[in-house]
Amino acid sequence: MLALLYLVTKSIGWSIIVLTLIVKAISIPFILPSLKTAKKQRDLQPHLEKIKTKYKYDKKKQAELQMQLMKEHGVNPASGCYTMIITILIFTALYSVIRQITQMTDLALINDRLYFSFIKFTSIQELSTRFFYLDLAKPDPYFIMAILAGVSQFVLAKMSMPYVETGVKAAKKTPDKKDDIAYNMQQQSLYIMPAMMVFLGISLPSGVIIYIITSTLFSIVQNYFVNGWGGLKPWVDKLAKK
Repeated sequence: MLALLYLVTKSIGWSIIVLTLIVKAISIPFILPSLKTAKKQRDLQPHLEKIKTKYKYDKKKQAELQMQLMKEHGVNPASGCYTMIITILIFTALYSVIRQITQMTDLALINDRLYFSFIKFTSIQELSTRFFYLDLAKPDPYFIMAILAGVSQFVLAKMSMPYVETGVKAAKKTPDKKDDIAYNMQQQSLYIMPAMMVFLGISLPSGVIIYIITSTLFSIVQNYFVNGWGGLKPWVDKLAKK
């Protein structure tokens, strides 16, 4: 598909973007159930927080009632694992393809991996890896792509986290502070993935980072239409008031 798109667009960069959008669109039926489950969990959050507040000294009872509530509403907390597995498989496949086609200098090696003769490259064709100021086979020298990857990943992670102010207050009132620690760990995890994206963006080929950014932006739009602004809602509301 990437080779076919290159024959149409004459650009590896645009081919990667279009291919990413196609694959993400095809994967919607597999991802959508998980996003709907996340929305149900967010809708149930006020009830879950009431249980947490009412039984804040009884962790066992708290967990039991929360699981019972989710079961009654058909929410499976483990459903996110399936989405993660699918995402990892798609990322691994596309990462391998993009890395190979942007870094191979021998067209014969690329042609050996193409199924149909009409999309194979001729010996006189030059497979250009230039895309604006980038060489897609090399990391971005100005780190712009790395920063964009980190920012977009942060926005997606923030959107995926429901904002529950009562839960934060309840956590800080518990004597052993275990909920407070859990909350802090959740907040730290919000920054871990964006930081990793920036780190990877500095070292990975630009072609791979373009895929990551395009995929993340698609997920942001998809999450918005399914779950709304999520954890970004307080920021959006604050900006709307200005």
